Amino acid sequence: GYTPSVSVVISVRNDEEAIVRTVETCFATDYPDEKREVIVVNDGSTDATAQSLEKLKPRFPKLKVFTLPPSGKRHGMATGVRNASGELIVFVDSDTWLYPSALRQIVCGFEDPTLGAASGHTEVSNAGVNALTGLQDVRYYLSFKLVKTAESVFGLVTCCPGCLSAYRKEYLLKVLEPWLNQMFLGAPATFGDDRSLTNYILKDYRVIYNETAICMTIVPETWKRYMTQQVRWKKSWLRETLRAAGFIYKKHPIGALSFYVTSICSVMSPFMIFKLLHYSIGKQDGGVIYYIIGLVLIGLLQCLYVLRRKPSSRWLLGMFMVAAQVLVMGPQTYYAFFTMRKNHWGTR
Repeated sequence: GYTPSVSVVISVRNDEEAIVRTVETCFATDYPDEKREVIVVNDGSTDATAQSLEKLKPRFPKLKVFTLPPSGKRHGMATGVRNASGELIVFVDSDTWLYPSALRQIVCGFEDPTLGAASGHTEVSNAGVNALTGLQDVRYYLSFKLVKTAESVFGLVTCCPGCLSAYRKEYLLKVLEPWLNQMFLGAPATFGDDRSLTNYILKDYRVIYNETAICMTIVPETWKRYMTQQVRWKKSWLRETLRAAGFIYKKHPIGALSFYVTSICSVMSPFMIFKLLHYSIGKQDGGVIYYIIGLVLIGLLQCLYVLRRKPSSRWLLGMFMVAAQVLVMGPQTYYAFFTMRKNHWGTR
């Protein structure tokens, strides 16, 4: 029954088709109309996004639209926050569609003033297009249902994704300027806006995951776009992991230990794989075989979890996901590190 006033903020660039459905689903949520506002910030779109938003205004008189010259997603989000009247800010990506109960569920827990932010749950809307989107569907499910669930036990969710996340506006305004003007290695930190903002809040407040607040998003359908997205995410993860390492130790000891161990293993994994291959190939110690068997068992365990919790024909793609992480995503970490200063707005 807790229904604080909420402001849904959507920053959009060149998404003329998806933005229409996104706005429609925001207004279709079963949340009190007088306590909900929807704000769209058009960040210098060069397609028909502006025209799409104009056509929506007669249907949704309470829709607020702001137009900026090309400024970057963070500036779009910040503009929405500054013009919001809600007690809570709910960020939604321009290619994301909310379930009817999403807003009512995402506010749960904010009765507690120690809660600064909450992540919703994201499903993949185009999972059936090809094997790549199916693989991402499995990966999203495991990322939310396993990783974020575990982090949430300790109030230590390290990334509230842009698809659907809620923040307490009072706390958000305190960090808005530092976040907006964040620098890293002498360059503006434009990518990873969601993980960065989560860090600013996580430093002083709890951050949780709410699996009942559900949305659907579009994922890359080609390997080129997927790899572009993953490099951007890796850069964000590297930068924000370094930042979080400076304060996570003050949080719950078990959650903090998990964070540090996972971070170190993620960074060292590609190097250890290379070392294993270098010393094992041509020798009879069986190191590579044992490693491959271990990967197969891990992948199979994840696949069986997905099959039990979310039965579909895509469950076995979890095996390919493990292989992709070892062969491609792992080494990609080092590439991301050496290209940290390269920034851009998005994936598409």
